[in-house]
Amino acid sequence: MKKPIATSRLLSCANLTWQNQVPVAVDFDDIYFNRDGGVDESRHVFIAGNRLAERFHVLTTRSCFVIAETGFGTGLNFLCTRELWLNTAPDSAVLHFISFEKHPIQRDDLSRLHACWPEFSDGCEQLLASYPLPQQGYHRLIFDHGRIHLTLIYGDLIEMLPTLDARIDAWFLDGFAPSRNPAMWHDSLFQTMARLSKPGTTLATFTVARHVRDGLATVGFHLNKAPGFGSKLEMLTGEMVTDPMEKPTRQAPTRSIWFSRQPQPVERPAEAIIIGAGLAGATTARALAERGISVKVFERHSAPAQAGSGNPQGALYAKLSARPTAHSDFHLAGFQQATRLLAPLLHSHPDMVDLCGVLQLALTDKEAERQRELIALGHYSQELVQWVDQPSASNLAGSEVSSGGLFFPSAGWVSPPAFCHWLLQHPLIELITDCSVQSLNRTKQGVQHEWMLETTRGAHYCAPVVVVCGAAEASAFEQLHHLPLKPIRGQTSYVDATPDLPRIKTVVCGDGYISPALHGRYCYGASFNLHQQDIQLSARDQQDNLDKLLAALPGFGALSQASLPEGRVGFRCTTPDYLPVVGPAPVYELFIEHYAKLRDDANWRFSTPASYHDGLFVNAGHGSKGLITCPISAELLAAQICNEPLPLERSLSELIHPARFIIKRLIRNQL
Repeated sequence: MKKPIATSRLLSCANLTWQNQVPVAVDFDDIYFNRDGGVDESRHVFIAGNRLAERFHVLTTRSCFVIAETGFGTGLNFLCTRELWLNTAPDSAVLHFISFEKHPIQRDDLSRLHACWPEFSDGCEQLLASYPLPQQGYHRLIFDHGRIHLTLIYGDLIEMLPTLDARIDAWFLDGFAPSRNPAMWHDSLFQTMARLSKPGTTLATFTVARHVRDGLATVGFHLNKAPGFGSKLEMLTGEMVTDPMEKPTRQAPTRSIWFSRQPQPVERPAEAIIIGAGLAGATTARALAERGISVKVFERHSAPAQAGSGNPQGALYAKLSARPTAHSDFHLAGFQQATRLLAPLLHSHPDMVDLCGVLQLALTDKEAERQRELIALGHYSQELVQWVDQPSASNLAGSEVSSGGLFFPSAGWVSPPAFCHWLLQHPLIELITDCSVQSLNRTKQGVQHEWMLETTRGAHYCAPVVVVCGAAEASAFEQLHHLPLKPIRGQTSYVDATPDLPRIKTVVCGDGYISPALHGRYCYGASFNLHQQDIQLSARDQQDNLDKLLAALPGFGALSQASLPEGRVGFRCTTPDYLPVVGPAPVYELFIEHYAKLRDDANWRFSTPASYHDGLFVNAGHGSKGLITCPISAELLAAQICNEPLPLERSLSELIHPARFIIKRLIRNQL
């Protein structure tokens, strides 16, 4: 049973007034930046206060620098930092800028503000192009061809900061003054900052309030007062002088400790191997290549996306829960990540993607009740999902539909084979087709341990990092044999878009789905069969697909008089909880051994909470939701491999962690 999450997922935007082009937050009666000059203030307090110019200058190639900011506001601190990074840091280094915001500024207000800073026009344009809806959660935006990653975390800072999995290099303690916003400047803020910091982590803030100084000093920061900006006499800088991770704590055998991240090299690996060129493999390869990693992708078929990712079209949308759960939060995060990736490609790749909207019809009383509840509870922005009645739904679809339903205006369809082909078109990606991997073994190359793959061609390949993305076949490898992956047969149907059939303008979903015609053909379906393994087309499944189509769109009745259309059989890979497995590959035997020791002696200590195969990762089990789960999963994996901040809440990364089934089994059986 999925436990509902009570917190509202729709945030209220900032309520602004303007005083001489300076925005003022009405609810806090405070300004967003200094009237003496916002840009100069940002550079003085946060850039200089954290010594960023000199620190950026001495970074090595392929390194990563992480900044966390406690209030995004207008984005001015980010824009100033981006400018310095592009002018100072090595081209191959990556900046991760993480910023929290409880009341995002509306896009129109942000655009008005950005017009005042023409020197940042390029950064402003990129920010506005991918500026997220005010939905609580993590929103990762990519700037400057991957040189900068901005992670906007929407929600209450005190609630959301503990969900962050990152090691911070510099803190921007920004936000409204402690006297105006005391809830933010809480002792728990300072404690969580300490957990996320390391020796040498710096901080800077405009305030020298006694409560702030005491709170930061208590958790291990050495503080200094410095000259403030403008009319402010003083500001505060600081540096972490101890390692919070080394403080002794009693570890009990709780679920969370098993998912602690294992230490990774400071610099990104130079090479990686991906097994499988479907959606999981292609998105992972692209995420790694865009971080400067050379990737070899092995595919057993003659081309990418020939198995579960091979349907000509798939619906891109998230089926939301009326009362949000961790499952629906993950799917929504994936949907938003996928649309941010695909939206810039709409005009250049019309045969690959069209965000034409998705209608999710309420064909039963139960579904209608669920949809009414979803809208009434108000967890989601109208820009994300809205209710439409039957006439409006028919108008959106371009043909009569059987009921009203939910409309997702930013959703649409994607061609998975075309998408995979585009993802793999990168100079650092080499695709090797008609080549299966037979074995996977750990070997030593000089002083470095690597993974060695033997292929059906008799060739051997080595790399420090391997990601297995081969759907249900992933569990064939000895190291992943414990994963409960299972294939589910699915059959889609195709028919020519003849003049006697409706011209569909948007994706329509009922019990199945149909997309607007691509290359003069409709694709609709799909069946879902847990037990049948036949690869031949089933006449029964073809008829079921047609029945589902006619239940939603009676205008396709002409098909009932024709012979059954063509189709395709594919096998989705899924798991018992219908969530993917994404992350480091656990060593099954050591999990059992460590769990037994913790169970018998809660004082037992070990250097890492559990053991994983060094450099081996898995990304599989996406089922029928790969279009929304693969892009975010690839970002998650790339972050884990490169020791970067994760793009998801810790709880969501644990939700899809490959070790979760071992932990559940151990706890259930008390091994």
